[in-house]
Order: sequence, then C-alpha cells, then structure tokens
Amino acid sequence: MSADVEISSKRRGVVTALLAVSLACNVAVLFLPFMDLRTGLTSEPYSLINSIKMLWSSGLYVLAALVVGFSVVFPFAKLAVLTGVCMAGQINARNRPLLEWVERLGKWSMLDVFLVCIILTLTSGQMLVGATPMVGIPVFVVAILLSMIAGELLAATAEAGVVASRDRGTKAEVLRGGFWLMLSGVALGGAVSFPFLKISDWLLSDRAYSIVQLVPTLWQEEAYTPMVIIGAFLLVAPLIAWLATWRWWLLRRKGHPAHDAHRQMMIARRWSMLDVFGLALAIFLVEGEYLMKTEVRWGALFLVVLVAVQAIAQAALERAFPTEE
Repeated sequence: MSADVEISSKRRGVVTALLAVSLACNVAVLFLPFMDLRTGLTSEPYSLINSIKMLWSSGLYVLAALVVGFSVVFPFAKLAVLTGVCMAGQINARNRPLLEWVERLGKWSMLDVFLVCIILTLTSGQMLVGATPMVGIPVFVVAILLSMIAGELLAATAEAGVVASRDRGTKAEVLRGGFWLMLSGVALGGAVSFPFLKISDWLLSDRAYSIVQLVPTLWQEEAYTPMVIIGAFLLVAPLIAWLATWRWWLLRRKGHPAHDAHRQMMIARRWSMLDVFGLALAIFLVEGEYLMKTEVRWGALFLVVLVAVQAIAQAALERAFPTEE
C-alpha cells in the first residue's frame, strides 16, 4: 500500500526552481532552430515547428501528431502536473498516479532530438548534404532533463510511502522471467552493435551506422551535445537498466529484500531511451526520403526485437514477482 507523503519545503524549493527554468527553455525552444540543414547549394533551419510542418505537408498526419504530442504538448503538460504535485505539498492517492504517468512518458519528449541526431550522423562527411547543430538542441535537452530531474526528486519522495511486496510466483514463472531478461540482454547487444541504417543514394557516400558508431561520428562533427545524449541514453542507461533489472531478479529469486534494487531499476529504465530512438528512426525512414535514400539494416530489426522482448520480460517479471506497491 502507498501512504501519503509530505514533500519537504527544501525539496519543493528545488523542484520549483527546476520547473521554472525548464518552462523558460520549453518556451524558447519553440522559436529556436535545432540545426542548419543543407541540401545542395541551399540551406534552411530545422526547428521543432518546421519538423511538424514537414510531416503534415507530406500527409504524415499520425507522425506529425506524435511529434506534436511528445515534443510540444507533453513537456508543458508534465510541467503542469509536477507543479500541481509540488503545490499540493504532498504525494497522495489522487496525484500519485499522475506523477507515475508523466514519469513513465517523460523520456518520449526526446523524440525530435534523436531525429536530429540521426540526420547529423547520416549527413556527416557528405558533399551534397550537410547539417550543423544549432542552439535549439542544448536548450531543448536542458528543458527535458530538468523536468525529468524534478520528476525524479518527487518520485523519490513518493517512494518513502511505498511498502515493498515480498510475494513471488511459482519457480517456473521466476525462471521464465529470467529467461526473457537474458534474451533482452542479447537483443540489447545486437541493437547497439549492428548497423541500423545504410545510405544507398548514388549521389552520396554509402555508409552504414550502428548506435555505437554514432558517438565517434558526432564527435567528428563537433556535435557534442547530441554525442553525449547518444552515449548517455542509448548506451550507458540501457546497460545500467539491464544490469539493475538482473540484480533485482536475483535478489527477489533468493527471497532477499529488493526495494532499493527495484527503485534503482525503475530510475534506470526511465532514462533508457532506445525505444524513443526506435520511433525517431521510423519517422526518419518515412520523412527522410527527400534528404537521401537509405536501407534498413539488422540493427533496426534488433531494436524492434529488443522493444518486444523487453515488454514480454516485464510482463513475465511482474507475474513472477508482484510489482512493488
């Protein structure tokens, strides 16, 4: 069961400051370009609004709605929810579900940032197309990360009112959860190691890229903010999330207390963004045809398999070990 928990005045002050800066950055990013995109002899700024217009004018209404929802509407909705929780002064049965909901979805605001990272990588070293990162990327990243940190501070407060479950399923259910968890580790290795896309345009240099290769490529382009984003959220965080889940499974399997391990696992999962990158890749495959022709490679398939296996593993683990409540 979850008891009501008071938010300390000090924590409320820190969260309020983070939310205020995040709000200012979210407003500013609506008017700032993410990158300068060059095709041939012409170039134009690529911004959040331009991305939406491009998708809409191409008749890709569902994708346009996704970008609007995750990158424009949701950041402000999350700030409103977090502000409401902070002003309430406590986390209770009424606002706890809202807090959990915005925390689960918070990372999806990075959708357009990953789309920019893909374009910056694929245009690297090309003569006829190119892209230069601009101020909109770091401002948007700061906006999203500050709201995520504020959410984590409130979530940590909420954890104080949670009583851990010690129940467990049958031995077969426990082993089944471990099997799917191990399989997700294999899929994770394939998703980050194998190339996910290859340029197949006769006017451009044919190159294939994996998620691991994005880091040195962005470094060469001096796109340091996107490079850090890729390294932190597509490589480090997914690995930590998998290791934390494995540790939690081992502790629960042996009947040991695992509340702290569960909390660490959930934090790592919220910062692991391979699923967000997968959606950004899908959008590029549809939207990026005007920029260059590409071929889907094995890494993209592993990415799809990873998302599916992680969902199955999560369901299996919840059956084996009832979720902390």
